[in-house]
Amino acid sequence: MQEEKNVIISVKNLSKNYSTLAVLKDINLEVRKGEVIAIIGPSGSGKSTMLRCMNALETISGGEIYYKGEPISTRKKYTKLREEVGMVFQHFNLFSHMTVLENVMYAPVKVKKRNKGTVYMEAMDILEVVGLAEKKDVYPEMLSGGQKQRVAIARALAMQPEVLLFDEPTSALDPEMVGEVLSVMKNLAKTGMTMLVVTHEMGFAREVADRVVFMDEGYIMEEGSPEDIFEHTQNDRVKAFLSKML
Repeated sequence: MQEEKNVIISVKNLSKNYSTLAVLKDINLEVRKGEVIAIIGPSGSGKSTMLRCMNALETISGGEIYYKGEPISTRKKYTKLREEVGMVFQHFNLFSHMTVLENVMYAPVKVKKRNKGTVYMEAMDILEVVGLAEKKDVYPEMLSGGQKQRVAIARALAMQPEVLLFDEPTSALDPEMVGEVLSVMKNLAKTGMTMLVVTHEMGFAREVADRVVFMDEGYIMEEGSPEDIFEHTQNDRVKAFLSKML
């Protein structure tokens, strides 16, 4: 029963269609508090769509997603859900007319109506954590891709989410910038943040994830510990994918 209490997101028989195209098929997944789940698989397998369904950026076609036991499809407003289930996108989506600090402070002040002074102190602490406190007054156009993505992570953290969804956070970056973003994510995992990460970085999945989910053609083909997936899989599709990635 204790394990059930720790389940923060529960996906039951989820399906997602675009017209006649079935993108997600009978997806079942449980996410426990404090868990880091890496979602891997070929492009077009439904990984990002599943993530977007979890904070209602996509409507679902069938099944249900429960957040803390409550079906998200019954919610009248999704603002509260997205406060608690934050998302970091592949392309940073920063406000170009705002400084780094203003980007991080914007949602807590405007959406949550929190005290500006308190949010400022928290934002500076978060920028310290992601290694960008000295860039607080800089505009996004002056930042590298890796720095922009770290600001995007800081912005998501400023909402004090229960869960963070990462949609291929390093795939738009030059190779030398990938490490600085993964380092921030690794440190975040150590703090006990619940994280779901769609990634092509197999080293990260192997080292940081508690569980690895392999998706292909809209299905979850296999899930297990990193050791189960990377060293002991018996699934030919998983083997073929990993042989190209490792």
